[in-house]
Amino acid sequence: MINLVFECHELLKDCGFLYAVCGGYALELFIKKKIRSHSDIDVSIFEEDRQKIVGFLIGKGWNVYEHKYDWVDNKKSDSFLRKIVDTNDEGLKSINQVWAIKPDCSFIDVRLRHDECYIYDYEITNTEQLNFDYIGVSFNKCENGSFVFDSFNSQGKYISRELDKAVLYTDDGIPYLAPEVNLFMNSHPAYLESEYHRVKSVLDFDIVAPMLQIESRKWFMNALETAYPDGLERLSYLRGLKSSV
Repeated sequence: MINLVFECHELLKDCGFLYAVCGGYALELFIKKKIRSHSDIDVSIFEEDRQKIVGFLIGKGWNVYEHKYDWVDNKKSDSFLRKIVDTNDEGLKSINQVWAIKPDCSFIDVRLRHDECYIYDYEITNTEQLNFDYIGVSFNKCENGSFVFDSFNSQGKYISRELDKAVLYTDDGIPYLAPEVNLFMNSHPAYLESEYHRVKSVLDFDIVAPMLQIESRKWFMNALETAYPDGLERLSYLRGLKSSV
């Protein structure tokens, strides 16, 4: 539901720092039509603004959580939420993402775990977010005026995109991550091997990649070549595309 994007923008437009819609909704803002259903809405915020976004959302009545796992034998054994109650939370310094959830959220049911302060169990109750009562907030890096990809997406290489090319705007002024940025992050083998993410990733790539501007496509190809020097199937497809607008 594109209404979620407009509601999100209405909430964040006066926050005082840069944010950008990311993921599938960002791709739809680029091509100006619906591609598929979405599980939720996600935004990107720069790491330097972690405290600002947490304080802003708490001030607006949202609850903010860190999504955490317990590990046994290098495998995830338990998934839970840790509530962040203020901007002085020590854990904020190393968190890559937070979940912002409204009280009585229709998408995620959150329940306090017995005898554990600020630790919550949760259940995702719908396959698609229908109301604006959840935001997935990812923290990314900005250096020297460029969006810098984390080591997971870049495979430990230094890969960046100039900020004025990494963040685009709709005619209504809604900021969103450029399509080549989203497609690069979703080209990681972990997404393509995941049953949950693969179908979405393939569909997004098949529809949006042919619509990239030439410069955007060249950057995308170079980023893939840098991150995956042994080759990636998507590179062959991109090389075969004819010049577009």
